[in-house]
Amino acid sequence: MHFRQSLLSILAVCLLIISCEQKQPLNKKNLLYSGPFLGYTEHFEQLLFMELSQNVKTVNVKYWPSDNPADIQTINQECNYKDKYNAFKLVIPYLNEGTKYGYSVLLNGVEQNIKSSTFKTKELWEWRKDAPDFSFLFGSCTFINDSLYDRPGKGYGQDYSIFDTMLKHKSDFTLWGGDNVYLREVDWSSNSGIQYRYHHTRAAPEVQRIMSSRPNYAIWDDHDFGPNNSHRAYPLKKEALKAFKEWWGNKTYGEPDNEGTYSYFQWSDADFFLLDNRYHRSPNKMLNNSGSDYLGKKQLSWLKESLIESRASFKFIVNGNQFFNTYAYNECFLLYREEFNELIDFIKENKIRGVVFLSGDRHLTEVYKINNPDFYPFYEITCSPFTPKPYDISKKEEFNNPARLEGSLVMEQNFMNIKIQGDRKNRELVIETYNIDNELKFKYSINKSDLSTSKNNY
Repeated sequence: MHFRQSLLSILAVCLLIISCEQKQPLNKKNLLYSGPFLGYTEHFEQLLFMELSQNVKTVNVKYWPSDNPADIQTINQECNYKDKYNAFKLVIPYLNEGTKYGYSVLLNGVEQNIKSSTFKTKELWEWRKDAPDFSFLFGSCTFINDSLYDRPGKGYGQDYSIFDTMLKHKSDFTLWGGDNVYLREVDWSSNSGIQYRYHHTRAAPEVQRIMSSRPNYAIWDDHDFGPNNSHRAYPLKKEALKAFKEWWGNKTYGEPDNEGTYSYFQWSDADFFLLDNRYHRSPNKMLNNSGSDYLGKKQLSWLKESLIESRASFKFIVNGNQFFNTYAYNECFLLYREEFNELIDFIKENKIRGVVFLSGDRHLTEVYKINNPDFYPFYEITCSPFTPKPYDISKKEEFNNPARLEGSLVMEQNFMNIKIQGDRKNRELVIETYNIDNELKFKYSINKSDLSTSKNNY
């Protein structure tokens, strides 16, 4: 009798354990692969994006004003994933402007361990006070080694701790200047490969830390799009565009009648025009052909119309390739003469003030000052690389490029902290270049009044 009762008790305990195990959610590491990251930020909205496991069935995001943690709101969303790699986006709507929020993410009911779990919406400053000071981190080229698929030999990716150095800088957002994932030969032949490369790059802890810490905006270049120097004939360009839109957090991509990654956002008194230099681009070998495209007619029209309407103190035109470097053979905007001249002539003819050019790609950093007769000088700020091997031009002809500002050339891993500061009459753009050891390598200031042909600034 006692033996029978003991046996029944043991069976009951076993059934209870099995039942509990069945109800236990999967390990946290099996649910959240990367993120959550902060995408675009507006007065009333914040975008979160992350990569989730196939096993995730429910996503719950709780958020609250930091000064009133009891006021918790919740967004619930069900998932039914069938793919191996799953980029997920969620917009937190109807927020209060100029407010700091805390948030938490629960997957299948399990709260995820998120080290950086705050965001702040934009404040309404217009017609109320001077434009707020702000700064942003800028750079390009992120290569995370993958020995199974990389070319034989020493890894092309260098020290990833540069992203932890960037974390030491207070800034409002990060602007990724292209070549953000480096598609390999094994990747660009299929959609599965493109998706894998994003998954692999975002898995790097250093990348996760910097992307989780502040909002992120991005453009692309050839290594996010397809093969080296790739263009509109790349057969998987729609798949590459779809992946970019899934894995990044810009607010818009292209126009309804013209696909692409080009986009726009505003921060304080600065406008940012993010260009797509690949989707509509003619092959480099067609440079001498009349009518060869770089941005394409519709994107170029969008850019001109956007510029002429902008009232921003600084208008940043952001591109994967350089704009003005005559030594950057094949991969410079000015080599596509018709479109380049059309843009520059338009800026001059319409006396558009405050234009500054940002670019990446070159695996070196430099700042150009292009003097213009009867017009203000154009500045081009190029920053690269984050992690790949830097490009040493010390024995090349372009080392003595007369357009480069003295001291601005940096041929090591680096990034920029670009600041917009000062009152309305003394607004200035401050460029600071730092290496991986957080050493200041270059600093330069441009006053708002320097970017105008008129003494009367707006």
